[in-house]
Amino acid sequence: MNETIEVILKRRSIRLFTEESVEEEKIRLLLEAGMAGPSAVNAQPWEFVVITEKPILEKFRGALMFAKMAAPLVICVLGSRRMQKSRVGDKFWVQDCSAATENILLAATALGLGSVWVGVHPIALFERQVKSILNLPTGVTPLNLIYIGYPAESKEARTQYDEKRVHWGPFQGESGEKGDEEVSKRYEINAKESNENDNAAVQ
Repeated sequence: MNETIEVILKRRSIRLFTEESVEEEKIRLLLEAGMAGPSAVNAQPWEFVVITEKPILEKFRGALMFAKMAAPLVICVLGSRRMQKSRVGDKFWVQDCSAATENILLAATALGLGSVWVGVHPIALFERQVKSILNLPTGVTPLNLIYIGYPAESKEARTQYDEKRVHWGPFQGESGEKGDEEVSKRYEINAKESNENDNAAVQ
């Protein structure tokens, strides 16, 4: 199998880590990978905060409900109006910073590290908590926290390919209001099931 495809399929969300620190050289490679990501008109609307200080990591674990993991390294990906090279970044910073985040996750896998994406934006409470803990300046918005470290758990590589989600060419069959209503109903059912699963996970 192609090495790049193999890394993509091996990337899994890892939530258990050893206490071993991540080498500075590898942290630099992770950041280089993130900044190699695509962005609209190359606006590069991002900044990255590297956190290895245990007191700060403890504050994240205490404040954020989905950030309870004990990892030696966290990278906070920021949408940055103050550093972007074009105002187009105002419109596409979420997509651009998400692409940077995925590059970091894949690079971590390639380097033998485990990682997990912890969402922050657009939940206002999470944003306020991260801004406060990191004393973030005006002009930046935290998109997420990436927890990174040497894995203390292993997960098999996988593909989640689902033929039913692939459409070759334009949609066929019913269209218009009736078709839209059916799609909306399916969406509402899926959203309800997702919320129920999320609530169960929090409990």
